[in-house]
Amino acid sequence: RAACVPAAPHRGVFVCSRGAVDVKGRSRVTVRSSKQDMTSVTSNSNSSPAGSEAETFVYYASFGSNILAERFNCYLKGGRVEGMIRDMPGSRNKTTPKEWHVWHNLPHRLFFAHSSPTWEGGGVGFVDFYENNDEEGDEVDHLSASRTNTKQQTTLGTSYRLYRITLEQFNDVLAQENGMVPGDGNCQALTSVEARSLARKWNEVVSAKNENGAKHGGMVTACVEGSITRENFVPSTGPRGETRAPSNRWYGYAKCIGTMHGECVLTFTCDPTEMEKFRSGQNATNAPSEAYYDVIKKGLVQTGMSEREAVAYLDERVGTSLIAEGSAPVR
Repeated sequence: RAACVPAAPHRGVFVCSRGAVDVKGRSRVTVRSSKQDMTSVTSNSNSSPAGSEAETFVYYASFGSNILAERFNCYLKGGRVEGMIRDMPGSRNKTTPKEWHVWHNLPHRLFFAHSSPTWEGGGVGFVDFYENNDEEGDEVDHLSASRTNTKQQTTLGTSYRLYRITLEQFNDVLAQENGMVPGDGNCQALTSVEARSLARKWNEVVSAKNENGAKHGGMVTACVEGSITRENFVPSTGPRGETRAPSNRWYGYAKCIGTMHGECVLTFTCDPTEMEKFRSGQNATNAPSEAYYDVIKKGLVQTGMSEREAVAYLDERVGTSLIAEGSAPVR
């Protein structure tokens, strides 16, 4: 299939081309399906049936160390991988996912911050969805070029590995990522009703069908005569996220970034208040440790990138300031 690369990002005009993953992140949104022993995309084309969180399926969109399957399994089965200094308790349902997909270079900015005791004091990954505290309403309209079409957004997209798991497992991963055990009442679990509602809202934002079953910000709804314009490019970040863990936790802000075959695609990052501090430079970013960097690199290779592509992808995002051009560099 044709992938989409901007000819001139500052103009917001795109052209279609073919080839490998663009590690420079030229707003090139591609979809890769699971391989080898993973379940075929077409075999799970129906949405999850109504039921409890243990019966509802969603996709968890990982962008940091969980891109490596072995690392992600620590949150399901418990334990640790090389480079970690403590074990994870694991989820109540320890079944590992049989299906995964990749979304490359969505219009979210990946960066590294804080000092993680799990990863030798290095920074860990976060994504900026370009949501602001002063925006009102349930859905953020990102069609305004003045608010969202920054140079970084159009050139430094984020690649996600999507694991199909139960909503209960996602809630358990969310709790563990915030230093809690599965089922902790301080972590507000997403319900199956909420997950289906978020999926419906994305289906309203992106009405066009996609043969890959994907709906997300950055996707192209049509490609007429080789040209992609603002009319068929979807920059929307979709329904607003919600803080689900205490504000002093790093990954308390859960967000639906799209749907796959009608099922909710969920991830988490820091909340908009803290994100604004990172953008302004009030909060410093922090480069990842060698061990954390290496785990993400291996995970990207698992998804189909070459090692050279994975290194280029990470180095550009580690080395480029989150702060607006002309401001202070990454600290």
